[in-house]
Amino acid sequence: MMPDSVPKSPSHKPIPEYVVNDLDTLKVLADPLRIQIIELVTHEPRTVKHVAAVLDLPPTKLYYHIKLLEEHQLIRVVDTRIVSGIVEKQYQATALSYHVNKALFSPASPSGLEGLDVMLRGLFDDAKTDIEESVAAGVVDVQTPEMPEMPLNRTLMIARNTLYLRPEQAEAFYQRLGALIREFVNSDAKLSGSPDEKTYGLLVTLYPSTRPAARPKDEDQINGQ
Repeated sequence: MMPDSVPKSPSHKPIPEYVVNDLDTLKVLADPLRIQIIELVTHEPRTVKHVAAVLDLPPTKLYYHIKLLEEHQLIRVVDTRIVSGIVEKQYQATALSYHVNKALFSPASPSGLEGLDVMLRGLFDDAKTDIEESVAAGVVDVQTPEMPEMPLNRTLMIARNTLYLRPEQAEAFYQRLGALIREFVNSDAKLSGSPDEKTYGLLVTLYPSTRPAARPKDEDQINGQ
């Protein structure tokens, strides 16, 4: 099943949002390398050679992935030119952001929970790879006891917490967290070119959990009553 047709936009400008409605396209999108490719061609067209140079990979390693992304309309050719007798294509992302139809995550869907599994693996694997590469390259300062305190803008902030919230508290948390993210995320912005501008990865999850509360509700439970 191929994805829904993508509306054309003038001047090759990516559309604001693309919704993935089928499992095959989700599997293509969820690959960490393909996520990087899409990110690199979102705000400006690039050739395979250019993308390969940024990723420090041979172009031959990217052709298969580029072909899959194009076949599933996640990227598209926006320009071609002849270079030394060879057709060179420039690719750009179809959309500024990609969202997955939540129906693919439903246990009642034809694929069961496979869609949810594919999406989670893709997101977390990509974040894991990015963090590991950034630490290895010295972009992220890892705090150790013998080192002085590092500036927050060069550190890895990561937390795994369990919250105990009433419905109205959870609603407020969702709204405030979403507002904060929207304040700093501008999907239509381009790099300003400032020498001190850096890329930051952000992966946030917030969800109602089936795990039981790990703390007693009152003193009677503490005393076993």
